[in-house]
Amino acid sequence: MHTMEALRKSAGALEVLWTKELADSDAAAYDGFVREAASGHFMQTRPWADVARAGRPCQARYFMVREVGRVLGTALVLRTSAGVIPLPAASVDRGPVCASPADVPRVLAELSRVARRHGIAHLRVMPYWANDEVEGIQRMLADARFQDVQKLDGAHVATLRLDIGGKTGDTMFAEKARDQVRRRFHQAERAGATGRAGARADFEVHRRLSGEVMAAQGKGDKPAAWYDALFTSMLTDPARGALFVCEHEGSVVGTVAVLRNGPLATYAYGATANLPLKFNKTILALREAIRWARDQGCQVFDLGGIAMDGDDDPKRAAIAEFKLHFSKTRIRLVREHARWF
Repeated sequence: MHTMEALRKSAGALEVLWTKELADSDAAAYDGFVREAASGHFMQTRPWADVARAGRPCQARYFMVREVGRVLGTALVLRTSAGVIPLPAASVDRGPVCASPADVPRVLAELSRVARRHGIAHLRVMPYWANDEVEGIQRMLADARFQDVQKLDGAHVATLRLDIGGKTGDTMFAEKARDQVRRRFHQAERAGATGRAGARADFEVHRRLSGEVMAAQGKGDKPAAWYDALFTSMLTDPARGALFVCEHEGSVVGTVAVLRNGPLATYAYGATANLPLKFNKTILALREAIRWARDQGCQVFDLGGIAMDGDDDPKRAAIAEFKLHFSKTRIRLVREHARWF
């Protein structure tokens, strides 16, 4: 059931919604806003709620604030839980979502108010704004008493992007600055590797390879339910994402999972086989992913996180070095912030 609150202000009426499930009209409004807003992100979409819940104990709540019918902001709020018992900590991963930076202060104020009213004592947020908007948004967060809690190994705050809208053929890779990536394409092809879209059986390979990568780093892998939710909720519909693989001698040696939100496609996950091959094991899968995103009508391909300034972790540095072959322009993102109520 909905919990609806109406708050009167001098500039008009603000209608605030905090609910476990969205009804038809509210669901359409939420989906459309997140898809079209400048700060929208796949982690703020409703299908992502299934993935998030499968990955950690939490309860999902949808927040939406309107002014005279116009949506000002939305948030997928993930509240930590112990079984069915909600705990007083929550996060908004890559949100809240706003169409304009001018709306951020009011959306933060309403989100904070309604979260506190529902027993949340600690709230983490990370609005998805880039470059010129970053400093202003971070000042707004500070004004709203949110503190910078960004960690080197936290959600990334730097990325690289490739403009793909309106491109034909492989013109995305034709510029001189991408000589190195074209050489890597040819190197993999000369070795007999190919790239293609992945199916469910390939996703099981992705799951296995990801687990092997995490085990080699001495880390635990995501639960099986998380992988199932990722495939079912995000990778079976081209509007949400797709899987791509690189094959060599009949075996999948690299995988790339791309997730979408409207015109933005993001390289979200990848894995490689522990084999001594003389070419990059994801390069052709990534090329297919970029081609796919272009053909789906996406305007921008986000290559995912790279190390922030001052991060000397060798693994993250190696990832950044590979991605820099595709794009040299660093994109700054808003850092993670949190506050106590």
